[in-house]
Amino acid sequence: MKDLRSRSISSIFYVLIMLSALIHPVSFMIVMYISSIIVLAEYGKVLRKDPEHLNFLKRWGQDYSPFVSTEFFPIFMVSVFGLLPLIGPTLSLPNVVEADVLNYTFIIVYLIFYPFLILFLISKRKFYGYTTSRAWPIFLITLSLILLVSSPFLNIDYKKFQTYMIAYLVLIWGIDSAGYFVGLKFGKKKLCESVSPKKTIEGVYGSVIFTLIFGFCLSQFFQIESLLAIASSLIICFFSIIGDLIQSKIKRQLKIKDFGNWIKGHGGLFDRLDSIIFSFPFFYLIIIIFENVS
Repeated sequence: MKDLRSRSISSIFYVLIMLSALIHPVSFMIVMYISSIIVLAEYGKVLRKDPEHLNFLKRWGQDYSPFVSTEFFPIFMVSVFGLLPLIGPTLSLPNVVEADVLNYTFIIVYLIFYPFLILFLISKRKFYGYTTSRAWPIFLITLSLILLVSSPFLNIDYKKFQTYMIAYLVLIWGIDSAGYFVGLKFGKKKLCESVSPKKTIEGVYGSVIFTLIFGFCLSQFFQIESLLAIASSLIICFFSIIGDLIQSKIKRQLKIKDFGNWIKGHGGLFDRLDSIIFSFPFFYLIIIIFENVS
């Protein structure tokens, strides 16, 4: 009960910060940028304490690998490309920003490499063996964070983006909450015990039922095709749950409980944003397709 109260209070503050940030594109970008830095710093802090990762750095030489294989280079990437829509015009790069060329490229690269995350999830091997850095998942996390930071400057009306983003956040929070409470109350069959012992199949059913209801309500509210709204919501639901499992697998492989301990009931910010980080590129793609089709 105490844990539930802590989770609820933390969630309320988290929701208020996210929704308040959406008031203006710059404020949302700044909040997402700061969040990205924290997420990457949490990951890097864990990597720098991981014996196997340190051994990997020694094998490949410490002159350059700490910059490449921890959080420093990802933070540099997010700072340059995530903030490009804001600083681009001052660098005489308006065409690149307006056309979203870089973000489209990041989405394509993310989709190409995403199957490796799925293989990582279902594989029993540790980060694909002795010669592979344990930091490689941070590459896809960085791409997603770049998209998240730069998303307020999508080439669409910002009021539309606000609506899309609020719907997306409510869906993600609903998926997480429904899965948590249904799993807590009715959960018996484990979804993937070797990766996340607390997640249950009944919790997934709760998330899917919420998603179906949400998708139908979304179609009625926006007067769009019900099948399209429900299908889009289910896609987000699927990748949200998969993302949650992927992050759990990363933590299990790194032998940690959480990436931080400063959010009561949740751990670190990466533990709180995992569903968003691993599902946002697909949401971004859905927006692009929907805008172009409509």
